[in-house]
Amino acid sequence: MELLEQILEYVIAGAYWYLVIASVAVVLLENKNPVRTVAWVLLLLFLPYFGLLLYVVFGRSFKRQSRLTRKMRMQMVNDIELALQHRNEGQNNPLLEQHSTLTRLLSRTAHAPVFANNNVDIYTDGKKLLDDMLADIEHAKHHIHAEYYIIESDETGEAFKNALIKKAKEGIEVRLIYDDLGSWHLKRSTINEMRKAGIKLRTFFKIRFPYFTTKLNYRNHRKIVVVDGHIGYLGGFNVADRYTKGLDWGIWRDTHIRIEGNGVIGLQSIFQTDWLYMSKKFFSGNKYFPVSSKESNTCLQIVGSGPDRDWETIMQGYLHAIMHAKKNVYIQTPYFLPNESIANAIEMAALRGVDVRLMIPFRSDERIAFEASLSYMKNILKSGVKVLQYHKGFIHSKTMVIDDELSIVGTANMDLRSFEQNFEVSAFIYDRQKAEELTKIFLRDARSCKKLTLRKWEQRPLYKKIIQSLARLLSPAL
Repeated sequence: MELLEQILEYVIAGAYWYLVIASVAVVLLENKNPVRTVAWVLLLLFLPYFGLLLYVVFGRSFKRQSRLTRKMRMQMVNDIELALQHRNEGQNNPLLEQHSTLTRLLSRTAHAPVFANNNVDIYTDGKKLLDDMLADIEHAKHHIHAEYYIIESDETGEAFKNALIKKAKEGIEVRLIYDDLGSWHLKRSTINEMRKAGIKLRTFFKIRFPYFTTKLNYRNHRKIVVVDGHIGYLGGFNVADRYTKGLDWGIWRDTHIRIEGNGVIGLQSIFQTDWLYMSKKFFSGNKYFPVSSKESNTCLQIVGSGPDRDWETIMQGYLHAIMHAKKNVYIQTPYFLPNESIANAIEMAALRGVDVRLMIPFRSDERIAFEASLSYMKNILKSGVKVLQYHKGFIHSKTMVIDDELSIVGTANMDLRSFEQNFEVSAFIYDRQKAEELTKIFLRDARSCKKLTLRKWEQRPLYKKIIQSLARLLSPAL
């Protein structure tokens, strides 16, 4: 019996170390960021069992696992190409020539064409956004498509649910995708009520054992609404009371946009991809991809990124924009955990005399991410970046303005998770008026900020330094 127990112990130990060595080999062969690779290797070697469990759940790469078959992709081509044949490419917009290398980059890496003939409205108030969005939903004639990271069963969620149910009962096509992790507080009764009313529902990457272990770490962080193919919404606001009513300790400051025009084709295309992958069902036709009759020189690209793509396109777009800035770069982000390329680009822009301002929260809803963000401040501040901490509440806005002519608004934070692991969407807007509008919003928000100085940062208590360093150590892996 004793010999049998020893053999069993050797077998278990051998199996464990085989899995560890195999996992380390996989991590090394993935050729990820070296810091991230080292973090995982150390966890696997020095945290027995727990490190392996963390890697199985959080570390396995989704890269190169294309979500769509070749046949699925071919099905989508006809609708998009037909719409693109009739769009105005905005030849009269001089900014397209000035940013031609950026537009080509996004077109090649994200298949994101330039769309002209757009009206873009900017929202910073969640209640106003919800009211206008519900009004557009009320006037829908054919279809409503929506996908969100967070939908909750509170007052805001109820208003959204009731609006969709009303239209579904009128015979309007309603499709809704929600992320299973982000919408953890969405009640089963609410889901059943929407499904019973005729709303076509899909859950993004359900958290169900054992399948959750391969996809738990890859979430759909997009916030998209498309109404009749003519009106589209995207940005930072989710569907929950804190986005419309704020928090106990302050307002919820976010940014969202409403697009009316050809740019909605780009949003519809991203929703179509997600719907096709989650449902294996395809919607097609001119009624979903109508060409706008509007005449406007506001041009934009709708850029999607995610772990299923070959390129980290939104990150690359950020990097290109910052590296080519000549006058100013104004950034708002709730979580600042940049990779080395982005951090270097920001520092180099400031060092060469560009007015770089970075607005981050003074208080956050995510403690680890907040503390990790502060660990990046030393070189950022030394390079001359003006770091502003928002004190009026929580700033959740994900925006960037470059040289008062290029604006970026979307769902992607300036962090490793948004760059590598989440499914995100951002609008790159080529329009001086919109850039000026976002600049005014930034400067207005700056009045509710306190400037973080290098001297103040270096004088923080020792325990804060330790917490921030530990949080940063965890950030590449998680």
